[in-house]
Amino acid sequence: MAVSLPNALGTTLLVITMLDPSPGRTHLATSSSCPAPRLVSHRGYDATENTLAAFENALDAGSDRVEFDVHFTSDHQPVLMHDPTVDRTTTGTGRVADMTLAEFRALRTADGQRPPTLMGALRLVRDWGGRAMVELKEVPDAEDVRALREVYDVLDARRWASITSFSAAALRAVGSIGATRGLLSSSALRVSAAAGFSFVGVRYDRLTRALVREFRAAGLPVYAWTPNDRGDWRRLADYGVSGVVTDRTPAYLAWARSACSVPVTE
Repeated sequence: MAVSLPNALGTTLLVITMLDPSPGRTHLATSSSCPAPRLVSHRGYDATENTLAAFENALDAGSDRVEFDVHFTSDHQPVLMHDPTVDRTTTGTGRVADMTLAEFRALRTADGQRPPTLMGALRLVRDWGGRAMVELKEVPDAEDVRALREVYDVLDARRWASITSFSAAALRAVGSIGATRGLLSSSALRVSAAAGFSFVGVRYDRLTRALVREFRAAGLPVYAWTPNDRGDWRRLADYGVSGVVTDRTPAYLAWARSACSVPVTE
């Protein structure tokens, strides 16, 4: 059985896609002319969190990266839900780990949506030409890892979907999948703790200029979660973080465009 991890103020296993934006979509230059960190839409936008509608809304608003959370059902299928239980965001009750995939898919959110599988969510992001962050909320067992690997194989996702977790053990368990992995932390993470991983995600109010500089010197991009205020966005941009995981997709895009010299259209 999978081992549940404690919630950590709201982020999820990271999967960061590496596809180019769709032709004709406007995105922000990430160069010296554009100091704004990359946008990652936290659990989607403007719909029940971790649902396909929320991800579509974020992508349609102009984001090209979304973040979502993964648990495993009793029959070892990866599905999207932030909490260990379904009580908060669906009309059902109980633990995800105690439900079969069929039981989980029979649930509905308050706005009438069916909570998605990881396969469905990643396929949607891929078809939009987007990027995604998916956080593992528990340490997967061997059957969980096998199912996760199948999703990556079917979607050819290794090159565009990276995996993150607050648990180094969870990240080590999925190392054989071959996706980029990032360690998350709700505290001021030591650089040595992230050895062997490709990036870090740190709670925004635990980051300092010196810490970001230390991570960058070690070759580790830093993602900040989940700042929702323009003042924090400016501060983090000044620190040199690579990305911001935020709930306020349109507001962040508006701020980022004001911070960048020229928007780029492909």
